[in-house]
Amino acid sequence: MKNKKNIYILLTIVLGIWGMVIYRLFSFSNPDTNIPATASNFTFKPIEVKARDTFSIDVNYRDPFLGKMYSNDVQKKNTSHVPIVKKDTLIWPNIIYKGLVSDSKEKKKVFLVSINGQTYFMNEKTTEQEVTLKKGDRNTIEVLYKGKKNKIGLQ
Repeated sequence: MKNKKNIYILLTIVLGIWGMVIYRLFSFSNPDTNIPATASNFTFKPIEVKARDTFSIDVNYRDPFLGKMYSNDVQKKNTSHVPIVKKDTLIWPNIIYKGLVSDSKEKKKVFLVSINGQTYFMNEKTTEQEVTLKKGDRNTIEVLYKGKKNKIGLQ
């Protein structure tokens, strides 16, 4: 019996709270409240803009590192333009190192080299198309072309 009594009390409290919520919700949308339709004259007052406070920096002071007075005069350095004389530029042929063929003890090495699209089997100190193979190993070769050396890696 006591449980039913508590349920009835709590039920009336919950219904009362929901009733107040619904009443407030519908009271905001009540059309009985009339808003006056008279237009009021609005006046706008522009904001006053103050003039900016300006300042200048006086740069006539002693340099703390050099101990000299600052000078505004920029001295131009006398730079003479020396023309660079280019020697004849050497245009290398297209050289591609493709690999190495050797015997089991690596006493006799034959290098596979492509020069300007033509493939040659070259030993050390041999010349093809003015390209001399000086020395080489499994990863790189050293070639000489018109007195200039160049190292070429395996591709």
